[in-house]
Amino acid sequence: MNQKVYSKLEYPIDITTKMLHFAGKLLQEHENFKWVPDWLVRTLGINGCAVGVILAQHCIVHFNSQDQSSQADTTEIDVDVLWCSQQDPSGNMNLPCHVFDCPVRRKVVERYGRADCEVTCFPMAGKKGFLMACGEGLQVNSFSVIEILKALTQLVECSLNIEQDVGKAASFFLPSENVAQMWSEMLAGLSHDLRTPLACIKGYVTTLLREDVNWEPEDRNDFLQIIVEETDHIEDLINNLLDASTLSWKGDIELKKEPILLPHIVNKVLRDQSFHSKNHQFTVLFPRDFPFVNADQMRIEQVLRNLVDNAVKYSTENTEIVIKGELLSGEVIVSVADQGIGIGDEHLNRLFEKFFRVSNGIQEHQKGMGLGLPLARQILISHGGRIWATSKLNHGSTFYFTLPVGTETK
Repeated sequence: MNQKVYSKLEYPIDITTKMLHFAGKLLQEHENFKWVPDWLVRTLGINGCAVGVILAQHCIVHFNSQDQSSQADTTEIDVDVLWCSQQDPSGNMNLPCHVFDCPVRRKVVERYGRADCEVTCFPMAGKKGFLMACGEGLQVNSFSVIEILKALTQLVECSLNIEQDVGKAASFFLPSENVAQMWSEMLAGLSHDLRTPLACIKGYVTTLLREDVNWEPEDRNDFLQIIVEETDHIEDLINNLLDASTLSWKGDIELKKEPILLPHIVNKVLRDQSFHSKNHQFTVLFPRDFPFVNADQMRIEQVLRNLVDNAVKYSTENTEIVIKGELLSGEVIVSVADQGIGIGDEHLNRLFEKFFRVSNGIQEHQKGMGLGLPLARQILISHGGRIWATSKLNHGSTFYFTLPVGTETK
């Protein structure tokens, strides 16, 4: 009998390219493996596929097949009935498993198998899970397909290793101090930065409560507006602290992406009256055909508010702040430039470290815990973007950030 030729595997370059895309999607999707069986079925032309990930005492298994009448699904199986979860981790995990009474194998055969179908399965090292394929014997047992399945199993395994290591190593966002030292600095910074707005609020409330003074409505409204602004500042401090605390353990930010227009968000941010207290001139420069980006609107607004707030804080009165947008090589670049006091070269590379504050002149007296820029960086990296700054002492600073371009147009 002649071996059947599978066109999808005829070209080594084609399958290599597909596997590179597979590796990239693993990095992008983090711990979401629902798409893996469908990808394998479509790419290799096999009948069915299952990928299992072992978590504690349970194994989460995702299924898919070529059968159009059968939809992809996910099920949970107790670990103690899986032979691969009991296998000696020092054994050769590169050999396919052929245990016939495996419950996953039985399900794959029942759903996607035919009389001429065979099942091959590759356990992952460290009892992390497995990758199972169902198809014609000459296909799933051929050398090329076995090597491809083996490589893909190792890719999934490496993806799981990366996710597990994220919580062990200090990331670009976290300082290298131990947890006790980190919380000590956080609490010390919070107590210092809360003291000023709380004292201000107490002072104005006490003033308004004085019975020996009849305040004019305009003065009373001014006092209340100041109280609102200081309350907003406290809320920002607490939100930044909560974000930092969450990221200390998770290392990631949950995003709710949608097509957004950055010029609209910039205009919304600039309507905040607290940014106009020093009579800055704001210049907004975006092309009329500036594209949509697929991003979390609330998080990107948080980034822009932080950059505008920094520009206002560290600039003298009546100077210009320029917010500019450009399109370059599949991404947008947004910049916020001020004419402020600037930042020394020795401090530029530390701006995005948590709790870092530049210690010179006016900057020592500004509000903040040193959390805004690190949070902005984490938000942008979670979007697939980046952030950096350029500066010259006594001539101002410019902060830049990028975001991938969305598919919609204005």
